Amino acid sequence: MSQAEEMAEKRKVSQLCWLLLAVLQISAPSSAQDATTSLISGYRTLPIDVKVAVGEPAEFRCGVPEASESLTFTFYSSHGNYTLTCPNGKVEDIPQALYGRCEVKGGELVAIWTLKGTSYSDNDTLVICHQSNDPEDCSAVLHVYDNGASYATLVGCLIGGFFGVLLIFGLIFLLMPKSMTIQNCLGEDDINDDLDSIVKE
Repeated sequence: MSQAEEMAEKRKVSQLCWLLLAVLQISAPSSAQDATTSLISGYRTLPIDVKVAVGEPAEFRCGVPEASESLTFTFYSSHGNYTLTCPNGKVEDIPQALYGRCEVKGGELVAIWTLKGTSYSDNDTLVICHQSNDPEDCSAVLHVYDNGASYATLVGCLIGGFFGVLLIFGLIFLLMPKSMTIQNCLGEDDINDDLDSIVKE
């Protein structure tokens, strides 16, 4: 086999490999499609479990076809339970850190809960999505973990408090001999009078 024939054979094998790779890529769903494609009938975007560090924001989404009558997305937390009803965006009275909204994009009605800053008390918060004409609900859970930032804040506060107390006592110590009010309160004039009377006798 000549060198030209070997090169032609390698090109054919290479082209077949590229063709096979392209076929596999087209037929395999992407992870983004998995997150938005639902096995539950009627839902286009399912809420997924969220894992965040303390203080970070968290967001939950649930989507149905735009033609759906209504979508109810309920947020169950230790601070209370809140319900978002779409498409009109009706939201019960909610705390400032929690924000609910409805969006319509690409033929999909999406309900969104956003928690602006998480705390330990938000751990195991549950969201449940319910479509009016579908008996099946879908849900997700919030998992909050500690990334060590809270310990650093605690140590910083303790060190700052220690130096603050030292500063206050240092200022009191420096100002005490000059203050007549403090000397009168401590009765230092009486001690000087007693010493004067002892010396005179």
